[in-house]
Amino acid sequence: MLRKTFTTFFTAIVLVAVSASSAAATPLLPTVKPTQPMQAVQQQLVKVNINTASAAELAMSLTGVGQRRAEAIIALREQLGGFTDANQLMQVKGIGPRLIELNKERIEL
Repeated sequence: MLRKTFTTFFTAIVLVAVSASSAAATPLLPTVKPTQPMQAVQQQLVKVNINTASAAELAMSLTGVGQRRAEAIIALREQLGGFTDANQLMQVKGIGPRLIELNKERIEL
């Protein structure tokens, strides 16, 4: 009698373990792919006028530009009396052709 009870109990434990592991292996929510690629989202970003924007606006709007670089952009803007070409930003330490290319769609004069 004890052996039959043990066998029944053991079988129940195995069934619970198997059903729990199969439930854990099944995702609860379906995976959803983004509807737009990241590049498309970046293209929707607002343009920033480098002749009128504040340091905070430049830092938030331009990829690779933090607060210090934004302040350096403003210092150069004041020194030049305003930018006439986006490539003038390369005079700021840390800004090169790659950074200009990354932000060309966002930069406005």
